[in-house]
Amino acid sequence: MQEATDFRDESDTIAQLLASADEPLFATVTQFKKWTIEDVIGHLYVWNVAALTTLENPDGFKTFIRDFMGQFQKGLGHIEAQRIWLDENADGVRGKALFDTYCEYYPKLASAYDAADPEARVAWAGPDMSTQSKIIARQMETWSHGQEIFDILGQDREEGDRVRNIAHLGVTTYGWTFRNRKEEPPAPKPFVQLTAPSGTTWEWNDPRMIM
Repeated sequence: MQEATDFRDESDTIAQLLASADEPLFATVTQFKKWTIEDVIGHLYVWNVAALTTLENPDGFKTFIRDFMGQFQKGLGHIEAQRIWLDENADGVRGKALFDTYCEYYPKLASAYDAADPEARVAWAGPDMSTQSKIIARQMETWSHGQEIFDILGQDREEGDRVRNIAHLGVTTYGWTFRNRKEEPPAPKPFVQLTAPSGTTWEWNDPRMIM
């Protein structure tokens, strides 16, 4: 799947940004919920592991999600839960070593989804989804959480046309965002037109429905 390549390329941007980072930099607090850069990398790594597990070991994923959600039910936050998971499943890796582990892992995830049937279904914390949607979702997480790292380091990220996957995800989940709140989606679906980083024009839905 091209989307798997796009995910790997998105992950590469973080790997390249932090390639020469020293240990103290990973303790830098970002503007997102006071997560540190280490917390962001840990979040991406843990859920990359989950994404590969649901593809290759569905029963293992059931155990993963049961245990992780169990931490939430105890009143723990996401960062507390992922630190417990790292302690129990990744030898308590932290800081630069966690970043190195992340960098070693995401190409494996990309390769596995590249070889998968795009229409095959995989389980997740919410509804099941196609493998194609799942790897796009991993790109979306990498792109969005990567932004807080770029921001706190004062760096500009050069976007590529792979960002279309994320825009597509936003457009196609229009109805779901309402149904998820037990509301009827307003009709018609809005027309969306974007200019790609390359200058190409992207469009979704009926152009007569400009809101």
